[in-house]
Parts: sequence; structure tokens; C-alpha cells
Amino acid sequence: MKRILTITGLIILIIVMNSCSDEQKRKSHSSGKTAEIIVVTKTKDDWNGEIGKAIMDFFHQEYEVLSQPEPLFDLANVLFDSFNEMAMFQSHHNILIVETDKNKGTPEIEVRKNVWAIPQRVILITVPTEAAFTDFFNQKKNVILNVFMTCEHERLIGTFRTFKNEELTGDLKRNFKLKMEIPEGFYLAKKSPDFIWIRKETNDFSQGLMLYRYDFTDTAAFELSRILAFRNSITETNISGPSEGSFMQVSEEFMPVISKRIDFNGLFAVETRGLWELENDFMGGPFVNYTLVDEKRNKVLSLDAYVYAPNAPKRDLMMQMESIIYSVTFAE
Repeated sequence: MKRILTITGLIILIIVMNSCSDEQKRKSHSSGKTAEIIVVTKTKDDWNGEIGKAIMDFFHQEYEVLSQPEPLFDLANVLFDSFNEMAMFQSHHNILIVETDKNKGTPEIEVRKNVWAIPQRVILITVPTEAAFTDFFNQKKNVILNVFMTCEHERLIGTFRTFKNEELTGDLKRNFKLKMEIPEGFYLAKKSPDFIWIRKETNDFSQGLMLYRYDFTDTAAFELSRILAFRNSITETNISGPSEGSFMQVSEEFMPVISKRIDFNGLFAVETRGLWELENDFMGGPFVNYTLVDEKRNKVLSLDAYVYAPNAPKRDLMMQMESIIYSVTFAE
């Protein structure tokens, strides 16, 4: 008779597997599309009921500030029996397993790394009833999002490191004292002592990354008005469009800019998301800016990424750029 693990048995297996360093070394690279989560449930009724609704309502919310609506994550439901039998599901990089157990007194959540593949995050939520899941999930959903988003960045950074543009990464280290995983396909478009513009151009889309800095004098550097004004001054001078007299600027006509304070690799930073457009032209798209302080050199540092992909999805392209930025560390 074929042996089928219970959810509890799976939890025990995960803990045992995580404790085995030799097993870790033999694990393959994780699978799955960018921004995708496999949700494992006991039955289709779980997925079609309150459990699935709570998960979909959260992860299908719009990715912040894109030209066209796209979900934060794509979701695929897999029943536990199928998940247990098929390695292709177990190798996925983001896995959320939901168990309802009436003998469980209070809801519990467990997070495991690299159980079946690398990099991978497996989150196990156990609740006594379906109704209890919604309240518990709403309490933990932002933590869960951060776990899966970290795995997305980690996975993309690993790929970029494998196919690194050695010339560009060396240039950043020499001139900005930064280590960053810039993948092949990008090239240096413009450089000055306190500004670097890196681009990737294809027939279907463009991706760009700007790094610029100036002397830090006070905390007004983190105010949204200062961040946007400085970005506009930088792009007007350095980022020109195909038409004569055209240049990149922040656009606030159709969608407001969103700004928040974040932990950026252990450092305080302000994340700013918005749309850009070309003055005197018709191009535009999303951008994200991370502003922080290089304390050793007493400089305000802005890491700014943008995408141009007319009439095409942009979420995955933006996540690639965010991952490049999140790979940054100070070289000295």
C-alpha cells in the first residue's frame, strides 16, 4: 500500500530534513515562476471556502504602483495527496501549507527554509477550524508576505550572481564602494563621480538602474518632497528620451506616489514608488527608489530602478530590479 503522510507527519519530516546538513548540500535549485506561491490544502472545499478566500484576497491585491493592475503574487492550489506524491510541487520556492485540526487548541505558524530545494520557504499554518484561519491569517499575513518576498529576492539574486556582469560590478565597487549583483545584459549608459546609469534594452522592454548621491546634512533628505525633487533634477540632466528636449520626470497625474520607511538590509531607508513619464514625449512606466545614508562617507545614497514595457506585464521586471538593489552591500 502506498504510504501517505499526514500534515503532522510532514511537519516532523520538515524539521528532520532541516537538521541534516549533508541533505542540504544535495538539494537542487528551487522551481516555480517569479512571484508564485503554491498553497497546499487538504480539500478543494478548503480552497473554495474561507481559507482560500482570505489567502486570495491578500495575495491578489494589486502590486503597488504599476501602470496596469497586476496581482502581488500568483497562487496555485495543490491538494495534500498530490503534493505528497509529486516532487515537482515540493521543489517550488514558495509553499504555504494549511492544516485544519480540531484537536489543535490554538492556531500555530511555522516557517522553514530550504526543505526540499534551495532557496525555498515553507510556511505551515495549523488551525482548529476553518473560521479560525481568517483571523489568524490576517494577524500574520504581512509576516508571511515578507518571508515569501525575501525568498523571491534571494532566488533572483542567486541567478544574477551566477551570470554576473563583472565589468559593471567592478565599476560600482571602485566608484561607489558598493557590491551589487548586476547580471549580464546590462550596460553602462552614463557615469559621473556621483551618478551611474545602468540599462538593459530589448525589443520588448527596458530596465534601468540609477545610483546617485550627495552630502548628507540633515534628515530632510528622507522627506518625500526632497526625494522627488532630487530625482527630477537628476533625470532631467541625465535621462533623456528619443525626442529632442524630452527627459524623465515623476508623474503624479494618474496615480499618487507611495512612500514609506523600511528596514533595508538592516539599514534605515525610505522606499518610494511611483510612475515616471517623459516630458515632451509619450513614454512612461513604474519606478522604485530606495534612499538611505552611507554613514562611512556621510552621503545620501539613492538606488532608483525603473521599467518601460508598453502594453506588457511589469511586475516581474520590477521585482528583478528590486532584487538587484537588495543585493547591495557596502564594500568598505
